Amino acid sequence: MKSTEQTAELQPKQGFFRREMSEWFGNIVGDLWGGIITTFALLPEVIGFMIVVGIPPYMGLFTCVCLTILTSFIGGRPGMITAGAGATALILVSVIEPYFATHPEYIFATVILAGIIQLILGICRVGSLVKFLPDCVMKGFVNGFAIVILVSQLKLCVEPVSQNIENYILIGIGILLIVGFGQLKKLLPFLRKIPDSLAPLVIVTAYVLIFNRNIVNNVVNIGDISGSMDNVKASFQYVGNVFVNFGNIFTGECLGAIILPAFYIAAVGLIESMLTGRMVSEETKTYGNMNREARAQGIGNMVCGILGCMPGCGMIAMTVTNLKSGGKGRLSQLVAGVLMAGLLLFTSLVYPIIGVIPLAAVCAVMFVVCYHTMNWDTIIHFYRKPVIETVVMVLSAILIIATHNLAIGVGAGIALYAIIYLLGRFTPPAAQIAISLAFLGGAIGVGISGFFGFNWGFAIAMFAAAVAVGLSSITMTKTEGAMKSIALGIMVASIGVGVAAVVACATIGFPEMTPWHEIIAAATPKA
Repeated sequence: MKSTEQTAELQPKQGFFRREMSEWFGNIVGDLWGGIITTFALLPEVIGFMIVVGIPPYMGLFTCVCLTILTSFIGGRPGMITAGAGATALILVSVIEPYFATHPEYIFATVILAGIIQLILGICRVGSLVKFLPDCVMKGFVNGFAIVILVSQLKLCVEPVSQNIENYILIGIGILLIVGFGQLKKLLPFLRKIPDSLAPLVIVTAYVLIFNRNIVNNVVNIGDISGSMDNVKASFQYVGNVFVNFGNIFTGECLGAIILPAFYIAAVGLIESMLTGRMVSEETKTYGNMNREARAQGIGNMVCGILGCMPGCGMIAMTVTNLKSGGKGRLSQLVAGVLMAGLLLFTSLVYPIIGVIPLAAVCAVMFVVCYHTMNWDTIIHFYRKPVIETVVMVLSAILIIATHNLAIGVGAGIALYAIIYLLGRFTPPAAQIAISLAFLGGAIGVGISGFFGFNWGFAIAMFAAAVAVGLSSITMTKTEGAMKSIALGIMVASIGVGVAAVVACATIGFPEMTPWHEIIAAATPKA
């Protein structure tokens, strides 16, 4: 895969002013339409993510306004949609759950600190390193992310307020509408620019409003699940909150709560943005300065924290929507942000349109997003892939599901890939077998002893078993006879130990990684 720097060679070198003018006005019609379509595609996805993390939806939509407008001017990757992404919002759950009701300034301080870290990394030119991120780690990232979102949607479906047969029927109808509308666009070309996600949003909402189903049969809308309609309407209550409670930030409690999440948000946001930016550069054959983009996102997230909204980063699905709708330049980003601001102002002053959207319509959109986010080729055809890639992908995904922290999964995947690659490249087969045995023994010892506790101990055992599997698979490709048989035996045993560690993580260490655990907990009536 070509790097951003290699892609830049495909475009003639231009002066800064000439390039900026081309990026703004070189594709006016396509950018206008792309920005409009992307705005309406963003609405259901961002609303769904904000409900998942327990934040009023308008806070995520404000992020879309801030980041898309800012990055259109100062960002380094024209055409990439930077908005309120679920990848970064999910990390904030560890701060939102304990502090949103009592110390909301902690959340916004986390966002500001993440922006500062991203700005520093951009100054240090970390964007140039994206080309070294292994593809198997990225596939584990998207697979784990998709499963986390899937589980969160299933939890919403079994909440007591949602346990209504008509809600479930409407979710199914919503999914069918998305699929059917996608097929209809093949027959009617003039519909191709309209996002599939608008079909359930418009039709299911119209059905509920026309027939009063939210009153007659308790069909749940976003206003109900968010707590009240005020959580859905645009509000400015948290603007500058971090300054109003400035003295609370420099306390041991606050700093202890925000430092790690801020680093995770900065890392995950840059990783997803850099990979999205690389995809845009290759699709459009245009130049993208990812170091400039990293600095822009840092500034953007700092502004988001000051204005009391969520962090954000480049969004792969929305960027693809923009590209397919004709948007390739900075104007498409600006249009998306300005139109979103207009929609928020309209809903705030005239009628809370967002609040009356049925939860079933949003769930249908999110289920389809999960399906399309999942890299099915890595699951259906895993046997065609090198063992090392499959092991790295699986470990990254499992750790993301277990910890609900995308940065931990990505970091573990990179570390695993580096260890296996270096040992496989620079050690002889006999040493590889010995090292594989050592890692296998370490996995068994850590898992049985419980020295590191029932959560991280099993996670470490899983990592060690993954190293043994990957390294022994490399040994098998280099040897013959008895040595190959020994390597095969080690790999089979390591797979068994790894599976046992995964089961232990799911049942003892990180029970929240099992879908049934969270679903049953959500469905259980509260005392």
